[in-house]
Order: sequence, then C-alpha cells, then structure tokens
Amino acid sequence: ARGIGVWNFNASAIESLLPHVKVRPAVNQCGFSVAGHSGIRYRNQTWGRDDATLAACRRHNITLMAYSPLGSAAPGGVPRVLSDTNVRAVAAAHNRTAAAVALRWLVQQGVPVVTQSDKKEHMVDDLEGVFSFELTDSEMARLAAIR
Repeated sequence: ARGIGVWNFNASAIESLLPHVKVRPAVNQCGFSVAGHSGIRYRNQTWGRDDATLAACRRHNITLMAYSPLGSAAPGGVPRVLSDTNVRAVAAAHNRTAAAVALRWLVQQGVPVVTQSDKKEHMVDDLEGVFSFELTDSEMARLAAIR
C-alpha cells in the first residue's frame, strides 16, 4: 500500500501503531468540531476527538480530517454548535452563518472537513463562504475555548 488512512485513532493509538507499520497513515478521520475537541469520552475512549490527537497527528505528519465538523459527534450535537453564543457572535461580526464560522475554525487550523448536505445553499456556503473570510487570533482562541 502506498497510502492508508485510519479512523477514530486517538493520540495513544497513533503512538502505539507507528512502530509496527511500514506505511504511515496519511489521514486520521475523527469527529472533530468547535464543541467536540476536548476529549469527549465514549466507552472510555476519546476516539481522536481531542486536541492531543490533533497534536500527535501533526507531530507525525498525519492529516487529521474532521467528520461531523458541525458537532454531531459532540455533546449536544449540531444545535449546540450552531446556537452557541460565541459562535453566533463571531458569525455576526463577519456577516456569516454559524456553520461557516465553525467550518472556518477547522480549515484555518489546516484541518480538512467532510460535510454533507442535500441543500444547495448549504453546499455553497460550505464551499465558498468558508474561504471568503479569516478569523482573528482572538476569535480562534474564543472558539477553541468552547468545550
């Protein structure tokens, strides 16, 4: 194999895997979002939904790719992310949707996202709206503080 990917590997799983493989994973796909990056535990595992996993991926040149980037893997799910007062305040400051801000927070960190929609306006916002503005350092920190 020339390229492989893994799914829901947390930092310790990545560290355990690497000494035993000849081909390093290129991608680790994990549920990761503004509200879902603080080590949410399910069955005593974080499933890669934490900042330590993002750091481990970066350290080993593995791309962490975010599925559920609007938070369906986080406690409270999508409604929590889209109605969060901090997300909405940043969105208002940029005249963008809460979804665009949540996606931009990931993309601006170099985290590719996997989105899905059956609504054309959401697809357009996901593809075009996310790249048409930039968050400030203080906005990035404000959003990173959401737990």
